[in-house]
Amino acid sequence: MFILNLLRLPLFVLCTAVLLWGLLRPESPPDLFDHSDKWMHLIAFLGLALVSRFAFISLRGLWVWPLLFLAAPGLEYLQHLVQPHRTFSWADVAANITGVLIALGLWAVIGRHLHSWCTTK
Repeated sequence: MFILNLLRLPLFVLCTAVLLWGLLRPESPPDLFDHSDKWMHLIAFLGLALVSRFAFISLRGLWVWPLLFLAAPGLEYLQHLVQPHRTFSWADVAANITGVLIALGLWAVIGRHLHSWCTTK
């Protein structure tokens, strides 16, 4: 459990960097199948939300979850500002928010166990 505590912040930084690279790179990701980009958004924000909540496990969720829900549309908007040829998409925002909502539901189930496991000496 000590090693897990050491890895929480680096894991958050890595996850955030990968998400930002995916969202802010010049070209859109390839379409692997119909609406694959929406699934990528959902999975990326699901991962970011779980890793963020785990990284900041000592903070109350009232601080972490609202920031994640603001990041969902905010990063989609930022994508268009940084790469003007990429467009803002409400469907992408919906996929981002859905990922955060699923993470919130999962955290409601596993969060207490992780918190007690990480804070046990």
